[in-house]
Amino acid sequence: MDSGRRQFQMRTVALLGVAVLNIGFNAEVLAQEGAETSSAHQIAGIDISGGLTWFLQSSDGAPQDATALSYSLDLGLEAPVSDHGKVVIALEAGDGKGIDATLNSLSTAGYDPYFTNLTDAAPNSTNVVAPSVSQAYYKGDYPDENLIVNVGKLDVHCLYDDNAYANDETDQFMSGIFVRSAGTSYAELDQYYAPGIAIQYAATKLVDLTFIAANGNADGFNDVFDYMYVVGQIDFKSRFGGRDGNYRFYALSDNRRSLTTTFTKISDGAKTSNTAWGVSFDQAVSDGVGLFARYSSQDDGIAENIVKSSWSLGALLEGTLWARGKDTIGIGYGTVMLNDKADLAAALGTNNTGDESHIETFYKFGYSDHFTLTIDVQVLNNNAGNAAADTVTVGGLRGQLNF
Repeated sequence: MDSGRRQFQMRTVALLGVAVLNIGFNAEVLAQEGAETSSAHQIAGIDISGGLTWFLQSSDGAPQDATALSYSLDLGLEAPVSDHGKVVIALEAGDGKGIDATLNSLSTAGYDPYFTNLTDAAPNSTNVVAPSVSQAYYKGDYPDENLIVNVGKLDVHCLYDDNAYANDETDQFMSGIFVRSAGTSYAELDQYYAPGIAIQYAATKLVDLTFIAANGNADGFNDVFDYMYVVGQIDFKSRFGGRDGNYRFYALSDNRRSLTTTFTKISDGAKTSNTAWGVSFDQAVSDGVGLFARYSSQDDGIAENIVKSSWSLGALLEGTLWARGKDTIGIGYGTVMLNDKADLAAALGTNNTGDESHIETFYKFGYSDHFTLTIDVQVLNNNAGNAAADTVTVGGLRGQLNF
């Protein structure tokens, strides 16, 4: 057994050991906290909620074995401004760039890290992490018209391609391919949080329509109508077998022009816009069992689009099945398919290209409404689209504290 694999196994055993010790030590105390709720606290009419997420991940088989620690802090503030409207502000902070800084995978092993450390911008700072206003918008909820309107600085990508069982990197799967298609099948916005408007309309009890228009410009706030990012989605709600399900279909047009992201036609080198479409399905099939599936594809006639499409599927099992009501098991499998029309050898830095596949399974121990601990294992083949790459195994531990 080589030294790299021994080190990986030692790190994995350490991760599992920490988990087991935490389970045994905290089970009784945290069980007493279960009566509490994670609902928002209210101070002077302002609802305050938040969460702290810690990730510890260790890899074997990457360009180099690595162990990475990261955390992110989320804080939400909401206050009513009218009978049907409120102001929403979301603050985020985080440190540690996560395991993907080493892996460079297409599907990402850790979607969550949000790096706001000022050291890169201010070399003389002493590990200062600054909070960022990630969202600031007005939310109008007009129940008689079955209408919800969000206007302001938005988390655009979370407003479509959602999924009941594969959507939350702090509570469900850690890998990006099992969170959403943006960032895997097609590029996220240069400024991830962007000014825009999102309108959701409940056309019937079983059909929701969503329209989103946001600024795709690199700095986010100039020329707000010149480089639009536009999405339309239709969600068909089901009661298959008397159980809830959602079948979402969406399409988007990405018209950005920036220093960091451009779209060029392979045929003639002309600047163009990118288009993409996708589906996201979730369906409860029995008490405590839910299935999900995703597929998305983008324009393969664009030189910068080294990914043609991706798909994923899997299941979540709730702990009610084995008398652990707050626990969850998840298993997912997905593939990122490369664009055979693009110049992949130059883009990926290798002549041995192959579709990247991703397996993830996790067990989440739910101690209370305020604390969960998740043990996670992922396996990546053809990492970074390189068929000559070693198989990569990633062991992870995630702690989630809600307050």
